[in-house]
Amino acid sequence: MKNQDAFPGWDWDDPDGLAVRLDAISADVAVCRKLEPAAGGLPQDRQGLRELGVTGIEFAAFRTAHPEGLGTDLTALRSAGTTTEPGTLYRVDGDRWFTQLDIGRPLPFADASVDWVYAEHLIEHVTMPVAVGWLREARRVLRPGGVLRITTPDLARYLVGYATDDGFLAKHRRRLTTMGFGPPMPSRPAFLVNQIFRYYGHQWIYDLDELRHVLTLAGFAADQIRHCAYRQGVRADVADLDTAFRTDETIYVEADR
Repeated sequence: MKNQDAFPGWDWDDPDGLAVRLDAISADVAVCRKLEPAAGGLPQDRQGLRELGVTGIEFAAFRTAHPEGLGTDLTALRSAGTTTEPGTLYRVDGDRWFTQLDIGRPLPFADASVDWVYAEHLIEHVTMPVAVGWLREARRVLRPGGVLRITTPDLARYLVGYATDDGFLAKHRRRLTTMGFGPPMPSRPAFLVNQIFRYYGHQWIYDLDELRHVLTLAGFAADQIRHCAYRQGVRADVADLDTAFRTDETIYVEADR
């Protein structure tokens, strides 16, 4: 188990002081073996994406696990000698596509250009107005009948854990320690609730009702929004993008175009 000696100067009680460290950890994972700019640039319509074999977009993914996915992230992806730039399409390690995008801006794709959109633990990193704008853009680029799947930390899970002392907060703390994400967090329940709001660049934490709120503001019909389980959804290939190590804290929601 990691201890404080392995992380000199790390102080969990100083969110502002840790912000730079946490940003550096995020940058360290934005690497791959090989990056190749694609000839012809970034396709913007359904036909161009289909010619690449792309049917959907995974946001906040340097290397999407979906064989027909386009991975995107705000952070530049790096390999030896190459760093991505916005507006360019790249082949990642010879078998995946990536482009650098800012979800605070309009998406560079035509209406109804993709079949699915997926984002794991992204929406909590932006303010609500940015989230609504991004969801509106995601709806625009989805074809009729397409599906959006988003996952995010569940506010209700944290507050139930705090109120009932059901072991959730202790389990969450152990998981992050096992991952080596800094020294062990304080075990204080109030800290373990506050960290989901204050750390990792989080801006807004959602429960099911709050997700329904932003999705309907973005134009999705209320009766087309559904609460899902881990790796359960209308499209198995998209739901399978859910990662196992976050299941303890995550809420899964889909919305149909």
